[in-house]
Amino acid sequence: MRLLGRKPLIPVRPFLFRYFPVFIGVILAGIFGSSSVVVLVENYYLPSLSNAAAESACVLLAWFITHCNFMIAYGRPKWVWGMYGLFIACLLVAVPGFHFSPNPFIYAECFFWPVLGLLLLRSKRHRELRAKCVELRHMRGKVRVAIEKRRKHERAIIRIKKSR
Repeated sequence: MRLLGRKPLIPVRPFLFRYFPVFIGVILAGIFGSSSVVVLVENYYLPSLSNAAAESACVLLAWFITHCNFMIAYGRPKWVWGMYGLFIACLLVAVPGFHFSPNPFIYAECFFWPVLGLLLLRSKRHRELRAKCVELRHMRGKVRVAIEKRRKHERAIIRIKKSR
């Protein structure tokens, strides 16, 4: 299988088949969990909060989730702590909400999505994904060094040919 004329470092289909469901599951759990907590805060904790502020919070949380997962996929596994922090913060914000008697569905969502996200992050498959992404980052680094070494060699050969 070719990807834009280049040979991939690992077979793409088996990699995606094995790790994509858990990766996208964490992303969706983060988006749904944070949006349900924003709804809880907007409607019950701070009813005077404007819709624009809630939308801005959702955009900021979506950006944070995207950035953390991009960095995880790029091979920086420490960014998983950002997702852990998000899920734990969602749970901590949702727990005192029982005092306001919120809609049971919204309240259940505030717990379901973060707990699902935490379970997916702790799963063996997500740990394997992070290890594979680190391995891929190291492989890309080695390929980059080899390409740079080859380019230096080719430049030296061109200089030798020009001087003759």
